[in-house]
Amino acid sequence: MKPVMKSLSRSLVVISALSTVAALPVHAAAITDRAGDFLRSYTGPHDADLDVIAADVVINTVTDSITFTGTVNGPIDTTSANKFYAFGVDRGRGAVGRDLVFQGPLGVPNAGDPKIGANILFDAVVGLTADGKAIFFDALNPGIVPLPDVAVTVHGNEISATVPLSLLPSQGFKFKQYTYNFWPRSQLSLLNTTLSDFAPSHRDARVTVIDKFPFEMVRAAKPVASGCLPHATAEVKIKSDGPVERMHVSVDGLPSKTNFDFFVIQKPGAPFGLAWYQGDIETDEYGHGEETFIGRFNEETFIVAPGSVAAPLVHSNAFPDAAVNPVTGPVHTFHLGLWFNALADAVKAGCPDDVTPFNGEHNAGIQVLNTSNFPDLQGPLLQVKP
Repeated sequence: MKPVMKSLSRSLVVISALSTVAALPVHAAAITDRAGDFLRSYTGPHDADLDVIAADVVINTVTDSITFTGTVNGPIDTTSANKFYAFGVDRGRGAVGRDLVFQGPLGVPNAGDPKIGANILFDAVVGLTADGKAIFFDALNPGIVPLPDVAVTVHGNEISATVPLSLLPSQGFKFKQYTYNFWPRSQLSLLNTTLSDFAPSHRDARVTVIDKFPFEMVRAAKPVASGCLPHATAEVKIKSDGPVERMHVSVDGLPSKTNFDFFVIQKPGAPFGLAWYQGDIETDEYGHGEETFIGRFNEETFIVAPGSVAAPLVHSNAFPDAAVNPVTGPVHTFHLGLWFNALADAVKAGCPDDVTPFNGEHNAGIQVLNTSNFPDLQGPLLQVKP
């Protein structure tokens, strides 16, 4: 099972970066469970942190991740090395796990151990311990795999973790057909008598699937320093669509009936690095504008120039076209920026009168919005999977 761990390392780095910027929306628990409904077969302590009241499992196909969240009836005892919180997932062959663990030989190490979970189907388990460890169990290839790079978070009575979606490949289901069940155990044991509660109680629940990655753009340095455009905002939503992505950009708080230029860039603020002109966004009479761009907007977005060749000379103004291109190895461009198309529009809005090359004629105004709310080397496009 060790190769599985190695294949996850890159995905875990991306997921870690994602958690630092808190780009994903928060989701309320998808299912609730009645308090105090401990299983009759359970013989352990009736502690509040072993009584489930809510659970949620969210698959994000854009960030290629799956997040597990369980809520219990009291603060989780993080000093306990025994309390264990399991999320069983049915990817299409759920009866295998049910029959192997709850109904089969692994579930009856002692004579008379009760059969449980007749309607609880799973073929894989992600397990979280109260003291912050994570493991993976595949019922189709039994064996416990530690997940040392997975961050387990405990906030009061809630425990959660995010793992790469590649850890849970389909066994016949589409992602929207995946189901789950959440169950705590009083100790790290397969004894059915240590399992305190099922949520849902007598069935599985359907996972939530997110196929868009939403994030915001913020005011750039020049507007902030000058005090112009105090209400300028933008929301971006990226959705994978087979061989391309669809990026929808919605802007507000800008001057009315004004044209702006949208770029994918290497660095959010000056000097910006390499940049790629995507298109224009024009505002209406209320200062609102929106546009959808189709292209490659994911972790593989890059610019490369293996050699220097002649380039067309079209413009010869303040920022004339280069006669040849510079040589560069692959450079990833994970950030976004929005500029005034015209210098006069920037001045009219009370902004600085700097001339920049960020429009089709290379005589644009200043940058208005960018993605500097993300780290310079971890722009939002890094979070999107091709």
